[in-house]
Amino acid sequence: MECETINWLNVHHGKYELSHSGMSNVFDLKEFLNESSPKTDKDLKEEIATLHGCNYKQVVITHGATEAFSMVLFHLLNKYRSFTVNRPEYEMIYKTPEILGFKNGEEVFTASNPNNPTGTMVEFPVNYSSLVVDETFMEFVDSLDRYKYDNGFIVNTFTKVFGGGDLRLGYIVAPEEADAVALEGFKGLITEDVSPLNISAGYRVLKNHDRFLSGVKEIIGKNHSVLLNNRGKLKFFQGKIPLKMPVSFVDYSVYTEKDSDTVSAKLAEKGIIALPARYFGISGTFLRVCTTGTDFPEAYSQLIGALENME
Repeated sequence: MECETINWLNVHHGKYELSHSGMSNVFDLKEFLNESSPKTDKDLKEEIATLHGCNYKQVVITHGATEAFSMVLFHLLNKYRSFTVNRPEYEMIYKTPEILGFKNGEEVFTASNPNNPTGTMVEFPVNYSSLVVDETFMEFVDSLDRYKYDNGFIVNTFTKVFGGGDLRLGYIVAPEEADAVALEGFKGLITEDVSPLNISAGYRVLKNHDRFLSGVKEIIGKNHSVLLNNRGKLKFFQGKIPLKMPVSFVDYSVYTEKDSDTVSAKLAEKGIIALPARYFGISGTFLRVCTTGTDFPEAYSQLIGALENME
């Protein structure tokens, strides 16, 4: 098994990037790495706990959301053996449980909330034993302390809102302190501690949290208006309008019935990069379109034009 999304993005590049779901140029990492006063793991946990309205002892620092998601599922293997997921969904959410040996069932529900790629809030099942929820995009639409999940693990990353991919920094919010202790125990065995430099930089990023988030929301808000008001004949998945966040799942069926792998390949030839439906676990006439770029209005216009003229 492999991450087809990453493989596809590694070989498809163009002038009009509609595939990057993380912000860019939000901050200069050098500014935060050059600070002389180091911060500790506990310092960063306390800042994260403040955002989530939880105890810092529930927080586990990781090298990103992907590692965090895998660690939680590995931890849950001690209790559960089955999982369920709604699709469309980001590849990590439905493939990682399968890699670890979970079978189809109803014990653990995995999800990104808001959903990547549809840009809408998730409907949770009535019955489940545990949740693993990727809140990578939550801060674009609501405060992180608004959402609590029964027996739910939250994972998040600095990559999306802050565009901090180079930080290699994420975290888990466990439902109980005992779960966090167990997850911390994986470090040195199946994963490593996060660099103190990265922890210090992450701490300082969060100290500038409100300023950064305000600027990011302004960009996404403007691009979201373009997404809704200049979409030609494009529809959205199941007719649900995406929230003001970086991703949407557009339905291009009015323009062509070609499968999305074919359409995304043809668009790439024109320098327009958008991910096809298959990488989100479904088939159909859908592309994920991201609104993070400052050139989004031009890129979106190019997408519409290419679809209108597709043979």
